[in-house]
Amino acid sequence: MIVYQYDAAGIYQGQTEADESPLEPGVWLMPARTTMVAPPDEIPEGRQARWNGVRWDLINQPRPKDSDPVAKLTTFLAANPDVAALLSQAER
Repeated sequence: MIVYQYDAAGIYQGQTEADESPLEPGVWLMPARTTMVAPPDEIPEGRQARWNGVRWDLINQPRPKDSDPVAKLTTFLAANPDVAALLSQAER
């Protein structure tokens, strides 16, 4: 039987196979963090499926953090020239 895996945060990770119990025919041994409920067939770009314990919810994917603070500040100052001007005045 196909089951659907999720991580500790409930985020869909893929599918795997559940095995039938050798001691109890008709009983399936569910791996940890799996459900028999399939995630949505289509997940829009920028979204991801998260298991809430009952159904799959579509949530926004987290945006990657900008690892270079200088580049981030440069981009911010270019988009906010009034702040750049205030900083220039403060340096005088």
